[in-house]
Amino acid sequence: MSQCDAVVVGISGRDAWVEVPGRAPNCGSCKTTDACQEGLLGLKAGPRRYRLENRIGASVGDHVQLAVAEGTVWRAALASYVLPLLLAVAGAVIGQALAGDGWAVMGTLAGLGCGLALLRGNEMRARRDGDMFLLQVQTMEVRFKEKS
Repeated sequence: MSQCDAVVVGISGRDAWVEVPGRAPNCGSCKTTDACQEGLLGLKAGPRRYRLENRIGASVGDHVQLAVAEGTVWRAALASYVLPLLLAVAGAVIGQALAGDGWAVMGTLAGLGCGLALLRGNEMRARRDGDMFLLQVQTMEVRFKEKS
């Protein structure tokens, strides 16, 4: 499970708004802290805010942890890139087989549109279910030194 530290910046009913700093610490999956923090063209990402169900009773200013189940990001990336591409190719093949190049273009656009509609449906379901992220109380490790 991947985790990152966040701060509660607002409460709205049963939900908490949490902010993750733009320079989050390394998750341990890669060698540098910059790998996940750079956007397109090398622009640095700023702080991000998420609205989550406040199951732990956090209040504004509390330091919490966001936990994401293993494989969630990988599955989301796979669905986002591969599903629309496969549907676009399938639409092109079907259109080409039915009536030639013009229909292949139409089939490509139809397949791409179906892929994007499926992604939007999955996004809406994930937002409604709210189980993508889990809000946890941040634990603090305390170490005592032995007196010599």
